[in-house]
Amino acid sequence: MSPAVRESLPEAAREVTVLPGVRAGHVLPAAHAVETWVQVAWLMLAEGRAYVEDLEGGVEQPQMQQSAKLRLLEQLADIDQRLAGRVPSGDAHCLALALEYGLHELVGASGPELVEIFGLDEEFGADSCRVDQIFVLWERLLEEFPGELPDRLVAQGQRDMLVTLRAWAGLARGAGLDIGFLTPFIKDA
Repeated sequence: MSPAVRESLPEAAREVTVLPGVRAGHVLPAAHAVETWVQVAWLMLAEGRAYVEDLEGGVEQPQMQQSAKLRLLEQLADIDQRLAGRVPSGDAHCLALALEYGLHELVGASGPELVEIFGLDEEFGADSCRVDQIFVLWERLLEEFPGELPDRLVAQGQRDMLVTLRAWAGLARGAGLDIGFLTPFIKDA
């Protein structure tokens, strides 16, 4: 992303640090790191992309967009907890925890910054829904993510997805893991 384009982006989404833990050198033990990063990559490409597509396609349905942006924030909170080496708290608590404590591994953002980025100060059920900053943040996450996150909904995406799954299986074997740990995630998608 060019500096000129970055300067024109909405402020909060442009200013938060993406993947601050990685940048700071936060590491997990090898096998745990492989399992975590593969899970995170899957959640980003399968779940995260689905919510972003709902936001893009829901221009005429602001209430649906409002629901999708809440689910995306919950998903990002789940990913953040995984990257921190914690067991995710579950859907019922992710939003509350994100707003109370912020995110620290996927994005360095406080609760108030997340409220601004996700437009959570809007009235729920209103006739409009702000999503511009979410798209900016999402693009930054994809750009900075350590590895490819293929888009399975484009023509080349299915082939890229198979190549990616093979690569993940190889990483898992190299770390002494069975890629079967990803099965519940794939079934949920």
